[in-house]
Amino acid sequence: MRTPFVLALLWCSLAFADRLVPELDAGRFGMLERELQLNREQTGMLRAARLAYVSELDLIREERAAALSAAGQDRIEAALRGELILDRTERRSLQAAVRQAEAPFRRRAAQELDTLILTAAITLPEDGKDAAAEAFRTLRREAWLQTWALGTKGRAGGGEGVDLLRLLDDALRPGGALAGGLREDWAPFLSDWSTEIDQYLNGPALDLADAFDRHAIAKLQGVGIAEAEAALATQLAVLEGIHRRHAEALAQIIEASVDQAAGARWMLSVYDATWPWMGIGTVRREALWIANTIQDQAVVDSALSSLAASEKALQPLVQAVVDEARSRRDAEAKVLNPLLPPVDGIPSPARIALLSKTGAIGEVANETSHTLRMLLTKNQRLQMESDLLVGDRRRR
Repeated sequence: MRTPFVLALLWCSLAFADRLVPELDAGRFGMLERELQLNREQTGMLRAARLAYVSELDLIREERAAALSAAGQDRIEAALRGELILDRTERRSLQAAVRQAEAPFRRRAAQELDTLILTAAITLPEDGKDAAAEAFRTLRREAWLQTWALGTKGRAGGGEGVDLLRLLDDALRPGGALAGGLREDWAPFLSDWSTEIDQYLNGPALDLADAFDRHAIAKLQGVGIAEAEAALATQLAVLEGIHRRHAEALAQIIEASVDQAAGARWMLSVYDATWPWMGIGTVRREALWIANTIQDQAVVDSALSSLAASEKALQPLVQAVVDEARSRRDAEAKVLNPLLPPVDGIPSPARIALLSKTGAIGEVANETSHTLRMLLTKNQRLQMESDLLVGDRRRR
């Protein structure tokens, strides 16, 4: 009988089996055609570019599937289904081979995405290019970050999958740090982040993706683990640094324009997106579900009051974990995620200490979650659980 640990190891190799990074939903690009209000000729050129992208992506996907199959993915899938028994050495060898086969196709997908966006930009008249620039940056973020956001709990803490403008949209909703505010008043403060992250995704992001592969392969092969982890930590620090500079700058503006508590809550949402293994996001999603779904204002007020109290209690606990994760990444070249099993199966003292801190966070979050659920009827709790489960699946 396979243990959950073994099944988890097998599943890790298949996490992105049907996805490319980056990969853009072609339907999303079709929506852009309408948003930009193009004339017939421009629309025709844009559609031709989109069709070419879809065709090339299908070809890449087909060749990739064949390459991964040849590398051993079919055997891994058979083992996952219980149709084949693989010993530890063979399983790890196959997983490493599959990861090694992935990189060339990721680079081809990135090149096709760049070609699509460049072609789309060329089709626009000069007076429309500035207005469309952010739309194209949004497309690139969706292609990279939404795919990276799959497997949320496994994120390494570099901000892979984090989109600050999406977090801003969440902050503007009821119960958010900027509830009642207007997007057009706050989004300009993140325009520099949008430009900088676009430049990152248009180049260095591939280096981070390669570093993830090398780290995974090193752990599977048991060779060069420290060197691969150090290289990954360096890459993660670059991406998280981009998010951090702009998120903290916006927090200072929020503190000056709203209040200090609102700025702290904004940073808490950024930390949750960057280090989701801390487990602080569920409480917020539950409270916001109540705020957006329940008609009884007294229940809504109680939910938001509980959320505010919880976030105030969580802030110092979360900050301590974030500071430790950054310190070990930058000073010791360690990538921390207490939810992932240690390489040798033996937890280090640092890992045990981190688990203790995240345990304290979990106690506050669980207590608040219980309080929120007690505000609801049985049917409302079931509906919330169902709705949030669907939302979690979409994020992953």
